[in-house]
Amino acid sequence: MSRPDTRTYQNYYQYTVTVNYEDNAVPTVTLTAPSDSQVFSEGSTIAIEGTAKDVDSGNVLAIKYKINNGTARALQSGVSNGSTPISFAKSLTYSNKRLWDGSTDVTGVDLAENTDHTLTVWVEDDQGGKSAEVTRNFQVIWNRPPTISGQNDSLGTITDRPTITYSAVDPEGNTFTFTEYLNGQQVRSFTGEAGQEYTFQLTHDAWIRLDLDVPHQAKIVATDSAGMSSERVYTFTRTETHIEFMLDYDNPDVQAFFTVDGMPNRILVTLERYMPPGSSIESVQVTNNYLDAQPTWEDATGAVIGGRGYLFTNTTKTADNWAVCVWVTIAKGSADQRVHVYGYGGAFD
Repeated sequence: MSRPDTRTYQNYYQYTVTVNYEDNAVPTVTLTAPSDSQVFSEGSTIAIEGTAKDVDSGNVLAIKYKINNGTARALQSGVSNGSTPISFAKSLTYSNKRLWDGSTDVTGVDLAENTDHTLTVWVEDDQGGKSAEVTRNFQVIWNRPPTISGQNDSLGTITDRPTITYSAVDPEGNTFTFTEYLNGQQVRSFTGEAGQEYTFQLTHDAWIRLDLDVPHQAKIVATDSAGMSSERVYTFTRTETHIEFMLDYDNPDVQAFFTVDGMPNRILVTLERYMPPGSSIESVQVTNNYLDAQPTWEDATGAVIGGRGYLFTNTTKTADNWAVCVWVTIAKGSADQRVHVYGYGGAFD
């Protein structure tokens, strides 16, 4: 019969473990553009350029940027070979108070004027490494409208068509368009040249259609390519001391009716009119050889005022045909009411 073994045994084992540590190097970024403290105006391009490097071959690099404290956005990405820097380049455009990457708004809010804003660029690798941040400060100038020469002005009470000379420049060098208005109605619109002088003058037809003794407005608007505009406004009151008119020989029907083969001997001119006290028929001139280079005008004022016919004294012509014309001038004088001519008529033979 055997007895149990009550002895105690201690066993020792020895192991050798080798651990290799490989440190992930932090990537680096170099920013070559933009330079610091630039000022950007409407339409300016902001170039972000530089290189990123990681000495750890095979690391995936992501180069990023942000504006102020905004969203981080991708600039470039690539796989490091351990020696060759990875280049990056992006152009942003400053427009309408914000920075744009194509059609993407990268600021999300309007950038204030006269305030430092910050562009921050850095690079991250896929092993958790991140470079130091590189920053550039910049400022922006909001788009300003074109500057039109002169000042808003009152031309007063006038009897002749106003002539307004003007020019414009755009602070940002944008292209711009001029639009001219008379009493709110567009007269013309055209592309302007910076510093070039232009003239806004009413046509005779537009002028004579303006009501007398009431205010009128001529306005010039300059609008740049970004939609900003400025205006120059001139006010005036049209008045007349005389009413003057004659037969319109530019009208073929008028010319045909008053052109005759035989010599006209007499003429009767009637005026349908309202003549307030102080006004007068200043002159009624008539001719029977209007087509001549130098027509013979005769004074028929007395006959018209007296309601009588007038006998022509002229008996010669140089043109092929005889032609009758009438030239009427009415003076307002001291009248404090308007003179009205409702029409005119008569006959000749």
